[in-house]
Amino acid sequence: MKSGLINHIVVFYIRLCIIYAMGIFPKFVHHDSCNTIYPFILYKRISEQYNNKDILNLVKGLIPYSILKLYYSDQDLKAVLRWFKADFMMWMPEFLKCKKCDSEMDSHVIIGSSWKLRATEIYSCKQCGLEQIFPRYGEIRNIVIARVGRCSEWSMLFGAILNSLSIESRLVHDFLDHCWNESLINGNWLHVDSTLEFPISFNHPHYYEQNWGKKYRDMF
Repeated sequence: MKSGLINHIVVFYIRLCIIYAMGIFPKFVHHDSCNTIYPFILYKRISEQYNNKDILNLVKGLIPYSILKLYYSDQDLKAVLRWFKADFMMWMPEFLKCKKCDSEMDSHVIIGSSWKLRATEIYSCKQCGLEQIFPRYGEIRNIVIARVGRCSEWSMLFGAILNSLSIESRLVHDFLDHCWNESLINGNWLHVDSTLEFPISFNHPHYYEQNWGKKYRDMF
């Protein structure tokens, strides 16, 4: 079992090295992907932030007392998930309409040079000239300030919130354009997706295959 897993990891790593060597890695980059630069650097930095006490104290302080009270009394993530989706974070649509004249906005992406700022999406209106900028942060502190994002920003921040509640959590990226968290609860790694409505957001790992048509071959 262990040797089989090691072989899978080795094969996966070799594939990434070949892709990088051929210079075709950027073809896999999408607006909503978890990263716009080298993934393992980003994930290492996210893991480091999940173990940073100052960051964990910061994100725990975001949770209203009433929500924390419900969590500690029920030992249930329902209230936290609902608060995060409905009251804290805002979703950034991939296609924007101008707030001034309601025209569709053009967009282009500037790839970042660091995991701290993975990319910057710039939206511009041809009709009135209005511009809107969407920075794709890797630093949790900046995501907290912005309070807007797509699945990567949501899962990076919510993973930190879960860890602040002493729920060991990690980031999952399916390389099919979506991210979520997994949390170690009662000895099992459970699916947690703060972008979905509760109860689908908790422990429904087959939701993407059953409802979004995703087809997974390997899971690491």
